[in-house]
Amino acid sequence: MNLKSQKPEMVFKANAKTFALAARFLPRARYDAVARLYYFCRYMDDLADAAPAGCNNEKLVKLREDFIRGASDDAIMADLLVLQQVFGIPANLVIDFIDALIADQWPRHLQTQDELVRFCYGVASTVGLMMCHLFGVKNPRAYPFAVDLGVAMQMTNICRDILEDAERERVYLPADMLQGQVTAAGIVASDVQQRAAAYQAAVRLLGIADEYYASAQQGYGFLPVAVRQAIKVAARLYRAIGDKVVAQPEQYWQRRTVVAKTTKCRLIGQLLGQRITEGSSTLLLQTAEHRPRLHKALDTQRFSA
Repeated sequence: MNLKSQKPEMVFKANAKTFALAARFLPRARYDAVARLYYFCRYMDDLADAAPAGCNNEKLVKLREDFIRGASDDAIMADLLVLQQVFGIPANLVIDFIDALIADQWPRHLQTQDELVRFCYGVASTVGLMMCHLFGVKNPRAYPFAVDLGVAMQMTNICRDILEDAERERVYLPADMLQGQVTAAGIVASDVQQRAAAYQAAVRLLGIADEYYASAQQGYGFLPVAVRQAIKVAARLYRAIGDKVVAQPEQYWQRRTVVAKTTKCRLIGQLLGQRITEGSSTLLLQTAEHRPRLHKALDTQRFSA
């Protein structure tokens, strides 16, 4: 896919269907900014995922240098630099995101849950924190909850995409969560025992993701009212992917798990109903307290200031 021949909104709608649906609840100006940020992230992710492994390493390193320099001949990086200036996105978030992708170019198998949380922060929580700045969220108390939503959503992605990742010689399910040896080659070759172990680890990991989703919910009240519903919808629809993975084990390896449009509409309706019956998320801020153990693997100074 040649991203540079397409507009950010087109790329956003075509490749981030769940989040693009949720983003319809955003004011137009915020929607455009989110689409542009997604455009950049997708571009960088595609560079990291290209075959053969590491073929774009020089390009990614050059883009990192361009960002630090504050100027680039690459149109997509140049637009990201504009977004950073306009919305005051901290430079370390962009650098952490790029560094995570540079490290992710080659075959890998994560070994521990802590390593997984750090990976999720690098490729997903950084994006959530950047979006906080697009939305004008400046309260540092909000950032740990934004990190948790990124971790939860990336864990969901990992559990959905085990086979797709294995085809790229990547296993993100931590080795310390797997019963017996599981390899990318074994998953691709349909090894029954390895696939069973991988699925059971995914179910366990989705339970951990639920802890991060629950934590993130405490922080929704920090978001401006105009964007809050969009983030709630995105989180609920992503969580529904995990629910379906757990509920339909017999179908898991047959096709990529997706949530039907009718289910998405029902979940969105439920969220709107909850807003009426439960009141504003701002009320939760009175008792919101982040659990430090969720971030024991992270350098919290990277996003707390």
